[in-house]
This record gives sequence, C-alpha cells and structure tokens, in this order.
Amino acid sequence: MYSVTQKERLFECSGAVSFTVYADFNCPFCYALNERLFAMNLEHQVDFRMIQQTPDIHSGRITLELLGELTAEVAEVRNRAPSTEINVPMFRPSSAAASALVYTIGSDDLIEVVQLRRRIYRALWVDGLDISKPDTLASLLLELDIELPPLGLLSHHELTAWQSEWANNSEFNRHLPVIISEQGETLIGFPLEPELGAFLESGSLLSDTVAGDLRETQKRQRILVLDNDVQSLRMIIEQMHDVQIEVVDDFIGLIDHALNLGMPDLVIVNTELVGNINDSDWWRNWTNSDLDPAIPIIHIPANNTIEAEVAAFEMGAADIITKPFRPKLLRARLNTHLQARRSQLQVNSISHIDVMTSIYNRREFDARLLSEWGRGARSGHSLALLMIDVDKFSEFNNNHGHLRGDECLVMVAQLLGSRMQRCGDLMARYSGEVFVALLPGVDLNGALKVARECQQAIAGAKIPHSTSPVVPYVTVSIGVASMLPIYDKSCTLVVEQAEIALYQA
Repeated sequence: MYSVTQKERLFECSGAVSFTVYADFNCPFCYALNERLFAMNLEHQVDFRMIQQTPDIHSGRITLELLGELTAEVAEVRNRAPSTEINVPMFRPSSAAASALVYTIGSDDLIEVVQLRRRIYRALWVDGLDISKPDTLASLLLELDIELPPLGLLSHHELTAWQSEWANNSEFNRHLPVIISEQGETLIGFPLEPELGAFLESGSLLSDTVAGDLRETQKRQRILVLDNDVQSLRMIIEQMHDVQIEVVDDFIGLIDHALNLGMPDLVIVNTELVGNINDSDWWRNWTNSDLDPAIPIIHIPANNTIEAEVAAFEMGAADIITKPFRPKLLRARLNTHLQARRSQLQVNSISHIDVMTSIYNRREFDARLLSEWGRGARSGHSLALLMIDVDKFSEFNNNHGHLRGDECLVMVAQLLGSRMQRCGDLMARYSGEVFVALLPGVDLNGALKVARECQQAIAGAKIPHSTSPVVPYVTVSIGVASMLPIYDKSCTLVVEQAEIALYQA
C-alpha cells in the first residue's frame, strides 16, 4: 500500500521533538499548517488532535457574512503561503465524522493516518467536497486503499477529552491552530515557514519577542522593507499595534521574500536599492502578482529634492517618506495605508458575491468565463454552460409579493448551488431570476445530466407557486450548451448558445 520510501520519510526522526497540534478540518489555517508540515517533512514530529473549533456547525450553504469571512481567511492563507493550493468551498461542513474516522485509523497505523488526514483536508480545501458526508469519506478511504473500519470501532472518548482540553484553555484562539512543544511553549496561528521551522527545531520560543511575533501571526499586517539602514525605521514600526516588520537588503531578496514567504500588506523601498526601473507596475511584474487591491509601495527617495520625489511617483509609489523620519507622522501615514488595504481586502472578499442569494455574481461569472475559455483553448477540453430561468417568476411576484419572491430566489440559488459537485464548477446569479452554471471540462451529455439534477432539485423542494400554469410549485427551464473553446473566438459564444437553447426549452 505504501512504499518503503514513504515509511522512511515518516520515521526518520533523529533528534526530533514531539509536538501536539490542536486543529480542525474546517479551518483553512489548520489545513495550511498541515500542508507546510508535510512540505517540510516534519509531519511525523506532530501529534494531531483533531477538534471542532465550532462544534455546533451544520453542513449546508453558508451565509454571505460567513462566506466573506471564509474568503478573507483563504486570501490570507494565499498571502502567507503562495505555494499552498487552496480554494473557497461554498459550505462549511461539520468535521465531527472526519475527526472520528482519522482518530480510529490512527490508533492502528501512523502511516495511514498521515495520508488520510492530508487527503481529507485537501478534499475540502482543494476539491470542494463535503467531508461531513459518509460517502465522501468512504471514497477517500477507497482512493487511499485504506480499509473502512467497522462502525462500532469509531471511538469518540479521547476526541471528547481533546475537545475539552482545547475549549477549556482561555489562551487558545477559537479559530486558529495551536502547537504545543514538550517544554510547554505554545504557538498559536499560522506562522511563516522560517518561524515554524525554528519553533519545531528548538521546541521552544527563543525569547518573549519571538513569542510575540509568532502568536496569531495572520492577524498582524506585514511591512516588507528594502533599505540599508533600518534601525530607526524598525524602532518606529515595532511600536505600532499588530504590525510586524520584515527586512531585506537587496532587490532580489525583496522579490524572493515576497514569493517564498507570502505577499506583504505594505512595501517600503529605498529607491536607490531598486535600481534603474522605469516600470510603474514593477512590483506586479516581478512578483507575478495580480492581487486586487494592489499592495501599496512606499518609496524612500535618494534625496529630498522635488526631482527625486517625482521620479519615485513615476515608479508607482503610493506615498513617499523621507529621512530623518518623524515617528508620529510616519506611524500615522503607515497606519492609513494599512487600514486602507485592510478595508479594501474586506470589500474585495465579498465583491464577487451576489448580496441577496450569497452565490457568485455576474462580475465573477464574467471573469471566470473568460479564464476558463482560455484554459479550455490551451488544454483542448470542453466548456459547458447552463442558463437557468425560474418559470413564470413575474407571476410569482405579482401573486406572492416581492419579499416572497426574494425568498424564492434565495432558495433556488441554494438548491442550484448544491448541485455544483466539483470545486471548479461555478453557479452564479446572471440577472433577475436567471442563473448560470459554468462547468469546465464537461461535454454536452455531462451538462445535460447536471441540468436534469438541477431541475429535480428545484421540483423536489416544491416551493409553492399557485399561479404556475404547469404545476403548483416553482420549476426552472434550462438552456444547455457545450463547446471546445477556440483562441480567436469570443467566450460569449457559449453564452449565446445557452440562451438560444433556453428560449427553445
């Protein structure tokens, strides 16, 4: 089942220190921590105790508010660990069954439990699967060739004890992973790789300063500085609340730091050390970053002349600071930029969501359609589209009122969204009572199957519609199209084909 290489990888523990981790399958930071430990070949040093950070959570579509929070958390993981593959699931399932399964498997086979834990994490955060469903867990066991344990062996006794240990410790953050060393030192949150490596290597926090830097790191905004004299700047920034400073001394180090350790929230550069760059968008181009909103770049000009300041702005500077620094003014300016970025990230996290139905909006659909069209043209894979119209919806509004009409659309959106089984699938509100489903890599037969499932889901809900001329409950008509994307053709072709099919439905 597993190769000798895998076993050796898990048990090459010379000089290893034991650690305890309290983690939840439902937490994106816990997932990212597990991925980082695996990449660092350190997962064998850790005793994972799977708990539930929100024990009363139930599987299902999440609200707009929760989706915004989840999107922001995933964005932070991408920021701190750009190489970690992660997507935003459209639900937050209960992790109780998955935790019990992993605990039971782990009591018999350490190798299998490491593989299974990672696969369950990726099933949720990469594949977008509902890990609360027994069928999902059974398929993962089959994929890994792990024997399904008898139901009677699924123990909860020690899981309950772990849950109590975690819940009764007032120092633990409710929505972050917790790592405890044999020495009793605690690391809360998802640290950068060097910080995590140092903690796991020593088994302790080296100083109070380091401890402060490590705790709840994802809540702290990061300022990346390129300068050859940072003593005064460091002293000023370290007095700021929930901000950490990271320093490099050359341009290549600046880019490498961002690519390997995660994008910062703000960059300060000494213009002289950047070199002869005339591109105002140099940061995006060098880091291949398409983050929205853009990371503000603050320049320290070579001198205090007007010409030097103008040159800095021509290089894309969001602001300019000059030496000698005035501490109060500098902190105020940095806080303004950091607050603006925080607000922009929060707005951006929900700007692709339809406010009423909590599914994706037209803006996100248009962007994904263009992206998937290009991807399909490169790979030669089909792209399918469903255009879904709620039948006789104007009559529904006239008879039941617009408030009930809104409630109807919310229910329809949730039912349709539940039929999107793959992480790459997208359901969006197109306009009014019209929805669209984008299905990459799906041919016409596959798209027709999904369309039938959508119609059955809506019909099965039996949402009352007394004025419908067909049946006394809400139904939908669906236009289906699938085609091979072509580079020199517009992506709107598949939309037009789906519209034609809808009119004929």
